[in-house]
Formats: sequence, C-alpha cells, structure tokens
Amino acid sequence: MNEISRFDLICIGSGPAGERAAVKAASLGYAVALVERDGQPGGAMVNTGTVASKVLRETALICSSFKRRPIPGIETGIDRSISFDRFLARTTLVQIEEHDRIESDLDQAGVRVIRGEARLDGPGRVLVCDGNGGTIALESERVLLAVGSRPNHPDHVDFSHPAIVDSTSILELERMPRSLVVIGGGVIGSEYASIFAEMGVRTTVIEPRGTLMRFLDEECRNVLIEEMTRSGIDFRFNTEARAVHPMESGAEVELGDGTRMPADVVLWTLGRKGNTDRLGLESVSMNPTDRGLINVDSSFRTSCPGIWAAGDVIGFPGLASTSMQQAGIAVDDMFELPNRTTISSLLPMGIYTIPPVASIGLTEAELLEQGRDLVIGRAEYRRNARGRMLGDDKGIVKLVFDRNTRLLLHATIVGEDATELVHLPMMAMASDWTINDFRETCFTYPSLGALFKSAANRAEQRIQTDSKKNRLTGDQAA
Repeated sequence: MNEISRFDLICIGSGPAGERAAVKAASLGYAVALVERDGQPGGAMVNTGTVASKVLRETALICSSFKRRPIPGIETGIDRSISFDRFLARTTLVQIEEHDRIESDLDQAGVRVIRGEARLDGPGRVLVCDGNGGTIALESERVLLAVGSRPNHPDHVDFSHPAIVDSTSILELERMPRSLVVIGGGVIGSEYASIFAEMGVRTTVIEPRGTLMRFLDEECRNVLIEEMTRSGIDFRFNTEARAVHPMESGAEVELGDGTRMPADVVLWTLGRKGNTDRLGLESVSMNPTDRGLINVDSSFRTSCPGIWAAGDVIGFPGLASTSMQQAGIAVDDMFELPNRTTISSLLPMGIYTIPPVASIGLTEAELLEQGRDLVIGRAEYRRNARGRMLGDDKGIVKLVFDRNTRLLLHATIVGEDATELVHLPMMAMASDWTINDFRETCFTYPSLGALFKSAANRAEQRIQTDSKKNRLTGDQAA
C-alpha cells in the first residue's frame, strides 16, 4: 500500500453528481480527489443511459423522417442487414466528445482523478484498488458517494443469454431485431419501445400495472399511449411476465396466464439497484435499502458523519439534472458556504419517448386533491402552423391555472420538442405568471411557443363562459 494521501473532499463516481461536486469544490480552492472505476468518466449518464439512448432516439427519428413527413415520390427504409453498431455510430461520437469535455473540466479545476474501485474503510478513509494489485489509501473529513445505479437483475432471468438484455446491454446488440418484447412500461421501457418501434421493429410492452407512468397527467398520458400504439407498439397492461425462457434463436416470455410470447430480443426494464454492494458501507455502519439505495437528509448527509450521497444512488428522481443540483447542495453543506445552492421545487420532467412528454408542477389530479379551483387551457399542434410543418397532428399543450388567481400551476406537453418547450412554463411558474401574462406575450410565427398563448386564451375563454353561465343561472333563479 502506498503512502496515504489526504484531501479536503473525496468523490466516488464521476457521473453528473460526482463531476459537479468535484469541479465545484476544486474551483473553490479545495484539494479534491475523484475516484472512478470505469475506463471513461460520465457514469450511466454518458456511457449507458441518458446520452446513449437519446442519441439512438435521434438516429431513429432521422431514419423515419420521410414516414412522418412524407414527400410524394420519395421513399426510404432501414437496411436491416447492417450491424447495430452502424446505428450507434453517432452515439459513440457524442460519448467521446462528452468524455473529453468532462476530463477537460476536471483537469482545469485541478481535480485529481484516480482510476480504480473504491471502498470505504471506516469513517474518513477510502481504499482504491488500482486493478494492478496495488491499493491506494485516501483520507478526508468529507466523502461524497455518487456511485450511481444499474439495472436490476432478478435471479430467475438469464441475462447471460444474448437475446435477453437490460437497458445497458441492449446497446451491444449485433443486429437490429425483427421483434422486441419490453418488460416494464416505466420511463426506460417506454423510451426504448418507442425507439425500436420507430425503426420498424415489431414491439410489445408487458406492463404489470394498468397503464404507463402513472405520475403523468392522465389526459396527456392517454395521448402518448395512443400515439405509441399508432406507431405499432402492442401494449399488454395488467399482465405479468412470469418467466423468460432462452431459446436457440431469441427468447420466449411466459405470461401470467401461461401464454408464451416469442421475440428476437427481450428487454427487461423493471427496476434499478444502487451500486453499493462493494462499497464497504458496513465499515461505517451504514445500511442501504433492499434496492441498494442510501438514505439522506435534505442536505444529502447520510447516517454516517462526514459522508454525503447524491445522484441515482439515493433513488428518485434519478435525473442527471437533479443529481447535479444535489451535489452542489452537498458541497455547500460540507464547507458551510454562505450562499448555498437550493433545489427548486419546480423540477421539470422530460421523457424521451416518441412523441416526447414533458411536465412541470403538480398534476391536475393532485391539485384537485388539494381543493384548488382549476381552469384548463389546451392547444393542439394540428392547429399550430409550426406543428403542421413538423408533421405532428396529435400533439397537445395542457396548462392548468388557478381559477381565482389565474396563476399557472401545471403544464404538460406531448409532442415535438416537448422536453425543450417545458422550460418556458417552468420559468413562468417561477415568475408567478398568470393567464394574462401568456396572452400579452408576443411569440414568433410560426412557432410551437405560440401554443402556450393559445392554451392561455382557451383558459380565459373558459372562465368567461363559466362566468356568463353563472350570471344567467343567477338571473333565472331571481
């Protein structure tokens, strides 16, 4: 074992949380070490999750562009004989650029990057196995656990078979499958189902519950399901996948009723697990949950003094954006900085299905449970010139306002550029915008942004119509 190195902060993991914490603390002049066991930085965000799947999605949209926006006399299709690596070519390029960006930021901030697998060895002490039989000992009064998560692998599923994959190994397919069964209709399952259906793969989603992502607004979720169904996805709700049987060619899913469903590839997306099993938590008397997650307080302190945790390893929402914010708050707490970072109560949710969905604020159902008096404004993409140019005739913007104050309380968008558009209502809610603020704002023409003005106009029309009805009812009663 080499001589012990001491730092002001040790970050374990170089995903969005670890990177943000390391760069922020080092930029403030503190001595920071960042330990990463993988060959490349970025964690699941860059290497197996966010970036990889979203670039693949863009490739799928390019391949299907003429189908969505047909031009008479021009036809195109996907050559299924080419390797899957060809479809991932753009993904690899973006990943390389992100690796370079992260390494450059760490280097400029003065972060010492240590390659190897880290484990805790008591409070304030971290041992790093460098892969060559050597061990490096690090010490610090502050340790951030940002080790992320991985797909959950139930014991009864044989993931060693090439036709049975998770959200990581699906990116290692040799060929484009002809059929795909996705087990789990959460965010990851829905996104991959959309991507492969867009590329012409016969896709089925097996979901044990009665619908997709229940945290979404019900009306907009139904629009999403209708569009995904129209793209060729077969949904099997309230259906259990009892077993997955490897076959000589492909695999077969055994459903709860005994029915067997064959497919070229089966994608398992039910749950994720924190990467804490080899982290040495027992040395600091810390007990993770049964899913390997770490409990933290509002400052992201764990139960062990001197140890913080952020990112996927603490569970929901498990977003790159929130992971960065969490890490920033943790650093502020560690060093007792005066101008502390806070996490906004307005966290946008972006889901990169086809079409994409994005939302901000409590849903209509949640607001009604609070007893709020609501008025809703809707705007359809098919009535918007830019929406028609994009070939989106089913998209919708839904705005939920307080009837009395006219303040915006919620927005959900289903359609082209939803994950970009959601930031406008997010800023509007942060600035206490009302119906009139949207109505008085000038949006460019043609633009999807004008959908917000249309939705606000609809909400105001509803208020005026209801007010007129109430006056007439009152006059008749008198």
